[in-house]
Amino acid sequence: MNISVSLPIALNKSFDYALPKELENKAALGLRVKVPFGRAVQTGYITALDTKPELPSGVELKSVLSIEDERVLFGKELFPLAHFIEQNYANTLGETLNVLLPAIFNQKLLDSYKPSPEKDLPLFYPAGTYSQEQKEAIKNARQNQINLFYGANLSGKTEAALSLAYNVLNQGGQVLVLVPDIISSANLIEVINKKFGAHHILMWHSKVSLSKRKTAAAEIILGKPCIVVGTRSACLLPFKNLCLTLIFHEESKDFKQEDSKPYYHTREVAIERANLTGGKVILISATPSLEALKLKEENKLKASFFPHPLPQFNNETQIITVPKTGKKSKLISDELIKLLHDNMLHGGQSLLILNRLGYSGVYACLNCRAYAKCKKCGAVLSRIKNHKEDYLICRKCGAKESIKQICPLCKNEIFRSLGGGTQAATEEIYKIFPQARVYRLDSQTLKTKKDEGHFVEEALKDNQADIIIGTNLALNAGLCGGKINLAALLDADLELNSADFRAAERFAQTLFNLKGRLNRYRNAKLIVQTSKDDLFDYNILKENKYLEFASNEAMFRKDFHFPPYTKLVKLLFTSKSEKDLNTFGEMAAKAVRESYGAFMRIEGPVKCGIHSNELYQQYYLIKSTDGEMLKGFLRTLANTKAPKKLQVKILAEPYNFI
Repeated sequence: MNISVSLPIALNKSFDYALPKELENKAALGLRVKVPFGRAVQTGYITALDTKPELPSGVELKSVLSIEDERVLFGKELFPLAHFIEQNYANTLGETLNVLLPAIFNQKLLDSYKPSPEKDLPLFYPAGTYSQEQKEAIKNARQNQINLFYGANLSGKTEAALSLAYNVLNQGGQVLVLVPDIISSANLIEVINKKFGAHHILMWHSKVSLSKRKTAAAEIILGKPCIVVGTRSACLLPFKNLCLTLIFHEESKDFKQEDSKPYYHTREVAIERANLTGGKVILISATPSLEALKLKEENKLKASFFPHPLPQFNNETQIITVPKTGKKSKLISDELIKLLHDNMLHGGQSLLILNRLGYSGVYACLNCRAYAKCKKCGAVLSRIKNHKEDYLICRKCGAKESIKQICPLCKNEIFRSLGGGTQAATEEIYKIFPQARVYRLDSQTLKTKKDEGHFVEEALKDNQADIIIGTNLALNAGLCGGKINLAALLDADLELNSADFRAAERFAQTLFNLKGRLNRYRNAKLIVQTSKDDLFDYNILKENKYLEFASNEAMFRKDFHFPPYTKLVKLLFTSKSEKDLNTFGEMAAKAVRESYGAFMRIEGPVKCGIHSNELYQQYYLIKSTDGEMLKGFLRTLANTKAPKKLQVKILAEPYNFI
């Protein structure tokens, strides 16, 4: 008998092998096999049985060396889900199966598993009284497969979702709880542990030890009733009886996997999996993504609205806009300095958000700190400087401009690259408040267990922190753990004028979430540092009208052909030679226009600023409204081998535009 085998390589095709007679009774779709491939031995996956390949005369198939598994450990949705991830995100089938069926999932794992007696302890879930909105949401979720719980912060969405998780667990089912990251979700995880008991909870993320992951994997595969709390990769686990998936903060960009293959979006994979298995999905957000709201618009999910915070959290946060700079600091206004000082005197805690790391800077007017902006699309310009050239570039539309700029605000002609990341802001705060207890929380302060970012939550709870400085990562962590009653967004201009078409959406989500979480305290204040008050409609924020903002933003996306109303693909080219990069990039763009110009448009190139003197990068954006044709295009791209001097990364529905 012959079989087809998919290998975890960047080539989207299967290979035929002869199966020895002694292995024929053991073969099944999805099993791992060892096969000769070139001069090496590879582990692949059986994707077809009893194939009949047409071979040239005198050519014989190579034989399978061994079958590695006794049985398939993934459910019936294995191949449909793998094909969905393959076709929609330009992966190969072998790469996708490799992550759905990693080496850790095997019969040996199940044979060595020892059940914990704690798992059989009675499930205790504290009963409570539910608001009318919670009762309606619970009813909707029981009747509909895909659901959205959205509305005000602190309005009971989490409690309604967890009560449904309790019902599933109590009936012997499995529940998946997905969070953007573990640090900012620590408070939610603590709530889940208290409500269900830690012995019913399994954790799945990169920091979990191998031994704990093996135990979790065994219980998931065997269908043990449990709640799995994990980050995006947990949506690919081989559940035997997954009945409910909860996705908290569904709008987070962290749910998109585009660092390494296979690429996918957690929300879309979870919904597809529910469609395949009959399970349910609940998206939970105070500020839902435009993608989720479009599903609501198309009646592809049932939305439950939570308009008001629970009574104990129904305070009103004051919104104050102030300049970006002051006499004492280039990053912090005099008004904010005074508010920080007064807040510390009264025992309050403060949170400063700045979504740039380290000392990263932008090109700005030396007099008034206004940013140099693209004359074509209005995005903030970046400086490209090397031994050959020195110019400004727009990372949104690719336009180039001279470094000689005239400030639109004060007409000054002197511009400089000015620092302004979280590390620079932290040093500024130390200079202004040398006695303050300051913590920084961003990806750089979470690299090891000893880094300060891991101690922020504890410091807040123990009243050992005065000021927290961080990226959006600090938003949920900072506002759940202590008594933060003053929060500030340090640079509204840069947030709104980035190269990312989702910039306004993310800015609004940050502001609405900050305000919503501050509402737990009386007389709380949200400060926005900006050079121009009219960059954003703050009345929408003051009046809690996120849906009005989302509606306006949706109109902009439609008019300018951006997701979720258009499919978007990013082609990222990397080369050691700038000449080769430009040549191959132009050839690829020309080929796309000639072959697919009837149903798609291509924009670019946009040069990327990467921290290397040896590599050059640029990307093109491809837009199309024809989803099926785009799938064929992605399949063609995935099967096209890049020239030796060039690396090509294909990202469907990209989230990173740096």
